[in-house]
Amino acid sequence: MINAIKINLNHASSKAARLEIRRDILRWTYFGLVLLFLLLNGVWLASENSKYNKIIEAKKVQMAQIETEIEALKQEGMDLSKEDILDLSKLEGDRVLWAEKLKALGLLIPHDMAITRLTYKDNVMAIEGISRIYHDEREFDIIEEFIERLKGSETFSKDFTDIKFSKYSRVTTQMQDVVNFEIKGRLVNNNPKKKGRK
Repeated sequence: MINAIKINLNHASSKAARLEIRRDILRWTYFGLVLLFLLLNGVWLASENSKYNKIIEAKKVQMAQIETEIEALKQEGMDLSKEDILDLSKLEGDRVLWAEKLKALGLLIPHDMAITRLTYKDNVMAIEGISRIYHDEREFDIIEEFIERLKGSETFSKDFTDIKFSKYSRVTTQMQDVVNFEIKGRLVNNNPKKKGRK
């Protein structure tokens, strides 16, 4: 009797073949994902490009309309005298843009301060407010710091000759120290009254 050992060589080769098939599938999956990403990216870029082209076209149309209006105004030939131009220049120089000033004021107010009243009379703007006082602060230092903020803002301070402290009072409410204050700013007087001869 002969004892024989049987070795299945096909088993090893089929395992290697299955491994190669899995690797192949994985490679194609990665390739498909990269291709899909590039395709989606291309679609997105085309969409963005289309949007920008529409904006550019709209701006071109707007510029053409403006140029047409300018030409129409040139053809109308408005006659402006030297006095009219000087009056317009004076009006432009004298006006105060309050919207810009109030917007700048809103940005300059600290988080623990509130403006309670704004008044304007005889070229003087009065700002009344209230601020919290912390245990290591003096009320006058709070007011002084706020005045320096106002003076440091070109938008707010450019039309004022001076911004200064007017009055304050310290009170305690709900176990918290607060300071009520008033700051006054005098506007530049571009049209001073002529003094009569003595």
